[in-house]
Amino acid sequence: MSATASDVATWMVDIITTEHRVLQTDMIEAIEAKFGGDWIYVGESGHPSVDRAVLKEFRKAHRGGIRWHREDRAWYVADTAVDPAPGDGN
Repeated sequence: MSATASDVATWMVDIITTEHRVLQTDMIEAIEAKFGGDWIYVGESGHPSVDRAVLKEFRKAHRGGIRWHREDRAWYVADTAVDPAPGDGN
């Protein structure tokens, strides 16, 4: 059975929820190992990135419960008490 973007996205949410914080480089390696290189591309910066279709499904799947930390290039589980979702008054 071939994986879909939604399958990869749901798996990403599970991993980040379990680990609480995952570096992009680690996620890229894990996606490639588990699902294959079709879900990875090289972005304009020259760095490997998660496929855009996967990221679209990922945003739907986590429903604001996971945040991206640009400087660390990592996803982390949001603490909604101190890290409200965008549009929640901040």
